[in-house]
Amino acid sequence: MTHEIFLIAAADKDAATLSAQFGNLLETVTPAVLLIPAGARDAEAYAGHVRDILPRVQQTGCAVLLDNRPELVRALGADGVHMTGGIKALAEAIGDLKPDFIVGTGDIGSRHEAMTRGEMDIDYLMFGDRNDTDGVEMANWWAETFEIPSVYRARAHDDPALATIGSEFVALADPDWDDPIKLKSIKGLAA
Repeated sequence: MTHEIFLIAAADKDAATLSAQFGNLLETVTPAVLLIPAGARDAEAYAGHVRDILPRVQQTGCAVLLDNRPELVRALGADGVHMTGGIKALAEAIGDLKPDFIVGTGDIGSRHEAMTRGEMDIDYLMFGDRNDTDGVEMANWWAETFEIPSVYRARAHDDPALATIGSEFVALADPDWDDPIKLKSIKGLAA
């Protein structure tokens, strides 16, 4: 199975460094999504950070998602938002942004919670982002059972689950996506 690449930027790196890393990896792979974490930045600092990265990434056809900031999506010209809060926050993001923007979700703790979120108008569910052992099993279960895409957040470029994961997307966090050699070692990634 071929997996689309879902990148998760480092929260503590500046925009120039992230843009350079992104440019370097384009020689190896074509990512589908870049999630820009807010980290410790307040809304104003985060907006400035996103503005500095967004044009470079979007010109390659890669979607840019904001981290739990649905109110900034339109203003910044992002492609959507990744929500990890509760059901109420997710429902509000969906109400504000769909159908024009991507709304995905993560931080899912059970099959019941996954199904509850899956009944909402979301574009994907991310598994493995809670650093629990159920991420692989839940990602495969979701991919086999439901049509809404699943994203498996790999623990590292050499995560053994990457050999058998059935998710449509594989999420890689910095530093595992800033090294083209590491990316080439992952079988099944879309080129």
